[in-house]
Amino acid sequence: MGRVQEEGSGPVHGFRLSTVSASQPSETGTTHEPTGLDLAMKLHYLKAVYIYSAETARDLTVMHVKAPLFSVFDQIPYIIGRFRRHDSGRPYIKCNDCGTRFVESHCDLTVEEWLRVPDRSVDESLVYHQPVGPELAFSPLLYIQMTRFSCGGLALGLSWAHVMGDPFSLSHFFNLWAQAFAGEKIYSPKTSELERVFQNPNSTVKKPNSIKRVDPVGDLWVTPNNSKMTTFSFNLTVNDLKSHFPVNGDDKFEILSGIIWKCIATARGESDPVTITVIRSDPKELKPRAVRNGQMISSVHVDFSVAEASLEEIVKAIGEANDERFAIDEIVDGISDFIVYGANLTFVDMSEVDFYEANVTGKSPESVYCNVQGIGDDGAVVVLPGVVEEERVVTVTLPKDEIEKVKWEMKKCGLITPLV
Repeated sequence: MGRVQEEGSGPVHGFRLSTVSASQPSETGTTHEPTGLDLAMKLHYLKAVYIYSAETARDLTVMHVKAPLFSVFDQIPYIIGRFRRHDSGRPYIKCNDCGTRFVESHCDLTVEEWLRVPDRSVDESLVYHQPVGPELAFSPLLYIQMTRFSCGGLALGLSWAHVMGDPFSLSHFFNLWAQAFAGEKIYSPKTSELERVFQNPNSTVKKPNSIKRVDPVGDLWVTPNNSKMTTFSFNLTVNDLKSHFPVNGDDKFEILSGIIWKCIATARGESDPVTITVIRSDPKELKPRAVRNGQMISSVHVDFSVAEASLEEIVKAIGEANDERFAIDEIVDGISDFIVYGANLTFVDMSEVDFYEANVTGKSPESVYCNVQGIGDDGAVVVLPGVVEEERVVTVTLPKDEIEKVKWEMKKCGLITPLV
């Protein structure tokens, strides 16, 4: 077990690293072959933070947190494997039980003080993140950071390689941990037992608009950016959305996406984005969940100025998004490199992800945050569920020089208050 002390790193400090693996060894020679859709995500990562109160977590030790991971990794062994390449260059996971990196840290603040900050993107400092590479054989696909607050509360932060699975997969994994922690028997279906749900709706494969080929990155899986990207987040309620923006339609995510698209288009002026990507859950996704990339990835293209269009016109276009998963799965060979998030301005609906089902000692988290690491220059907007059913947390990642202009447009239209 190593120890790394970081000086001057703010209220979170005292990092201790160790490794957690499965309780049973994988059968020799076991591998996991990612799909094209999985490999389209290889330069992206998910960062999630679950925060529990002192009342819930005060008595939890490091071993209390680590022990349930053994049985979860027994169910999904490739999470603790390492990437290799076939002779063709296509990556695959060798299930060699190398484990996940587990990080212990401390925070000088109480949970109440931490959650007082309105911009929840501060939670990203509770996630220990390293990209995959440059030595694939030594790079964990998952990091788990356990941060103890001064009051006894607890944050569990996950850095999750998106190539393994989508936000629903991350939530499924963490919910399995919570069930194992509670002493329940857990089960995660193997991906081979699931039918492929993204069937080709057309006889010919078209080029998907929702992904972008980038220059080869080799074995260091990091999204290349020309701009410095910055993130901010804000909260709103569904009632606020209805009262301030009366639009026909019941899909709150599409309405919210339309408002923000219009704000960003207005802020960008001449570079008004007319193509966006929409990522959301597949209503036909099979249960129980497995760890896989099954989220719907669609593109929307309009032939009008979004900045000047009515909100109704924009929302109508978003509702007609085309699912491109089959085309992505076909075109991505694992040798060329692509990005999805930020290839176009990307809107991600995580509002249906069951983050708050991860109960510890019978209590749900005080707060859950999730965002994407490795967003391309066109930016992304992530919509999360709030702790209250009617609440949403919106996280916006854009080039640094656009952030203040976009905030100003959001304030002008009443989406955010002047305090954000």
